[in-house]
Amino acid sequence: MCAMNKLWSALILTGGTSNRFGSDKSEAIFEGKALIDFLLSSIPAGVAVVIVGPDRDEFPSEILMIQEVPPGGGPVAGIAAGLSLIETEYVAVLATDMPYSAALVPLLLENLFNEVEAAVVVDSEGFQQPFSGVYRASSLLKVLGTNEPLIGRSMRSVLVALKVKEVPINTDASRLLLDIDTREDLIKAVADSVRRTRTQSESENS
Repeated sequence: MCAMNKLWSALILTGGTSNRFGSDKSEAIFEGKALIDFLLSSIPAGVAVVIVGPDRDEFPSEILMIQEVPPGGGPVAGIAAGLSLIETEYVAVLATDMPYSAALVPLLLENLFNEVEAAVVVDSEGFQQPFSGVYRASSLLKVLGTNEPLIGRSMRSVLVALKVKEVPINTDASRLLLDIDTREDLIKAVADSVRRTRTQSESENS
């Protein structure tokens, strides 16, 4: 049995409306797996996982499930719900439609020091990516415990209340910020994945 990681947990948001996609994105197939299963498979063994969103029978029994109230209340409401089940010092907040994001957690953990309350990836255009971030759980709880309503609250309003360390990534790692919002995004992502696999196979066989 794998020892539990006591430093960080993963909080995965799956409960979005998926309006732009047209159906439940978490069940869309990517690299042979549903997006939620692909993301789960990339989280190291021993890391506790909390999923915020609708339950399904196929999740392993050790994964904790919770639903924000009301359902569809937005990512901040989802994070607040999930935090009630987090027991580690740090929590990686991940979204189902960013399937590679868990690979960035080690880099983010390296940037959590002194009084830093959150380490968040910054993309090539200078935008913070809050769902590729690792947060001090107690700091998130404090910010979300204010009187400001959680339903429909923007993640940006949470970030400005935290001491954030922005973590830029190089061009090669930028693909880890893949965000699948539409079916067109999924088609392109699948094609890119097939192309990378083919290129890697040709390189190994040359």
